[in-house]
Amino acid sequence: MNPAEIKAGAVWATREQLATRYCVHPRTIDEWRKQGNLPAFKQGTRLIRFDITACDLWISKFRYAAKWEGLTK
Repeated sequence: MNPAEIKAGAVWATREQLATRYCVHPRTIDEWRKQGNLPAFKQGTRLIRFDITACDLWISKFRYAAKWEGLTK
């Protein structure tokens, strides 16, 4: 992500915070980032932050609805 793509008011998370949020290992977050799946802001060699809203949007693509969801009587 370049500086022009940084959104004002975005909420940022570390890889550990994101791993806790999605119940995965922090290395999984690293792999998703390296594959280009999770948008990240990288400053220098060690500072990496993730836009929580953008990451939630990406991960929501893999959600399956339960049978009972959306049923009305």
